[in-house]
Amino acid sequence: MKFLLIGIFITLLAIAICKIIELKNIKYHRPEILTDKKILTVYYSNNGNTKSVGENINSIVGGDIKELELTEKYPSNIFTMSKLVRKQIQEDYLPQIKNIDISNYDVIFVGSPIWNFSISLPAKSFLKNNNFENKTLIPFITYSGGANKTKIVGEIKDLTNTNDIKKPLFMLENGIFLTKEQITKWLNNI
Repeated sequence: MKFLLIGIFITLLAIAICKIIELKNIKYHRPEILTDKKILTVYYSNNGNTKSVGENINSIVGGDIKELELTEKYPSNIFTMSKLVRKQIQEDYLPQIKNIDISNYDVIFVGSPIWNFSISLPAKSFLKNNNFENKTLIPFITYSGGANKTKIVGEIKDLTNTNDIKKPLFMLENGIFLTKEQITKWLNNI
């Protein structure tokens, strides 16, 4: 039994090493939709995970990067914040965010964590209050629990006035999964 467990462990370790080597060898090939385009990466991040993904995307594709800033911040205590967010969701409340002018951009990457099985309220405010006509929107979503990806994409479509929404990136909020190689692999396929 002991040798069987050791054999299974060695096999799993070998598979993990091969996957890491495969990811390390991925090269970025700029997709046609990003060629000669003005690019903006916008994100809301509560605990830094979405920010990390946004910064990694921006370091690969270039362009400008901006964090969504609230005019009134959420409480730092996670329990107080969760209670407030649940109440705001029930009341269809969207927080005020500082304006980000998107008029000069062709492609906009928009990042958000999942809150109560939905995109964050600051990201909803941004999507609802901007004109995305004639723009390409590329979402990236971080989550720690379950995520209904189809619902999230539908929600983003409902909030914007563009039909040009590319396949989003969904990443677990765990540092081991926030790799440039995985982001590069996704970017190569949008």
